[in-house]
Amino acid sequence: MIVQSGGALAAIGVDRIAGNTTLVYRPLPDLAPASDVIEGASLSAGGTPVVLLNAEAVVTAAAQPRHAIPASPDRQRPLLIVDDSLTTRMLEQSILESAGYEVDMAVSAEEGLERLRTRDYALILVDVEMPGMDGFGFVTELRRDPRTRQIPAILITSRNADDDKRRGAEVGAQGYVVKSEFDQAALLGRIRQLLA
Repeated sequence: MIVQSGGALAAIGVDRIAGNTTLVYRPLPDLAPASDVIEGASLSAGGTPVVLLNAEAVVTAAAQPRHAIPASPDRQRPLLIVDDSLTTRMLEQSILESAGYEVDMAVSAEEGLERLRTRDYALILVDVEMPGMDGFGFVTELRRDPRTRQIPAILITSRNADDDKRRGAEVGAQGYVVKSEFDQAALLGRIRQLLA
């Protein structure tokens, strides 16, 4: 696909072109920062989450020197995102899939535990504040089950209190990411470290 912005052009490889549509989109919240190429998020007519790209930023990024993405040591098993926020799930999915990981998603801790009964995951990213069981409870359940005890879990939350960070470590999470301090490179680095 050829993308034009101003006087510049970029050739972008795509799997397919689905067609044209009109969407109403929302910018991502401040607590969920993303790459400059992401303009916002929307839902398709069928209810599928859609990440919208900024054409100018895509053309600018395409002109930059490319750096190879380090190969993941654990490509065969997917990662699981457990978060009740559609926007956060979409952002995390975009980041992880861009890094070459296969991703599954759950909208609640209970759904996440159900998915763990049917599929083997390499790592889990889990929100702390969710209706019903929260992220602390989810990781506690993860550690109780001999089948899932060894799966690394990273808590991603807006909570920045030392007590919450301490509690995350106590229940067995291997990472604690505060959304207001989110760093994509640091998250991917931590994931690679935990999967090594």
